[in-house]
Amino acid sequence: MSKMTKKQKNILKWAFVMLLVCVVVYAFRDSAGPIYREIKETSPKILVMILLASMAYEFVESIISYILVSQYSNSKLTFLDANFMTYFISFYRVTTLGSGVIVAAFLYLRTCGLKSSEGFGMYVVQYAIHKISIAVIGVVAICLDFAYVMGVCGEYKNYLLLGVAATVVITVVLVLFAGSTKFHKGLYFVLDKINFHGKFTRAVDKLKTQCQVMEDGAKVVLKKPGVIVGALVLNVVKSALWFAIPYIILRGEPGIYLFRTIGITAICIMLAGVIPIPGGIASSEFVLIAIFSGIVGGTDAAAMSLLYRFATFVFPFLLGTIVAIFFREIRRRKQRLYPEMFVEMSREKDELDMELGFDTEE
Repeated sequence: MSKMTKKQKNILKWAFVMLLVCVVVYAFRDSAGPIYREIKETSPKILVMILLASMAYEFVESIISYILVSQYSNSKLTFLDANFMTYFISFYRVTTLGSGVIVAAFLYLRTCGLKSSEGFGMYVVQYAIHKISIAVIGVVAICLDFAYVMGVCGEYKNYLLLGVAATVVITVVLVLFAGSTKFHKGLYFVLDKINFHGKFTRAVDKLKTQCQVMEDGAKVVLKKPGVIVGALVLNVVKSALWFAIPYIILRGEPGIYLFRTIGITAICIMLAGVIPIPGGIASSEFVLIAIFSGIVGGTDAAAMSLLYRFATFVFPFLLGTIVAIFFREIRRRKQRLYPEMFVEMSREKDELDMELGFDTEE
């Protein structure tokens, strides 16, 4: 079978990306029309401001990624790469409905020199810090504006407590799973007890190896508390940029103040993870409408939620599509600059596959 020409490969690449875009458009066809109509009815000034807030969020996210990845001596990630990676992840967040985020980060980080263990470990830690930042903003909002928050979210107070608890538990589990030797030993003990007949030995051994390589990668960052604290502060700033979008849209309405709106939006995002949602409605959209309806009315709340979805979900995806299209070229450029790195990456992949029990033979 003859090899494809460069032109044929480019056509195939574009076709694949366009297919993913079409799948996304079809999957979200019900909300596409309302979002488009709301954009048409919104003033250009507000649109520019919310898109700038969205881009500022992604910019700070890139700074965080760059700082964390720079802790690894073998990193070839430039600040421009960090920006590209942020939008690359946004593209796969939408096309895989969130399930491919870590894989997308892993692929890009491998292109920039990080080993499998380092890429997985680092991104799990970064995600955990992100979750903490949302909880910090939400809890501060509750403490500083308790009466108002309870007045607006009173009927959801049990879910609110559950949301805070769930965020803390998820964060702790992620950090422990990423870099705690004691946690892994406890996990191995449980797995060995379950596997007392030896039927799952191969699968258990693979999981143990995966935990070990992730632990090795995560500890590079976890051993530097100053870096963790700095990343947490930047994550709070980053999250506040997105959470300020409802304020930009609703500014001038009674009860809408910048810091209060940022706090209420953070609470909405926490609630979105624990409130039972009617089928077919995005969880964050539903909660934003439910909470903000009590502040500005249902019509304005619904309009705001559509614009928020566009700024935080659709817009980064559109920019990420461009990065996804040119990802192969980005990888080729890195390979030309650091050929020895790609040889080492290939060797490391084969060794890891052997440790995990995968067949590396053709």
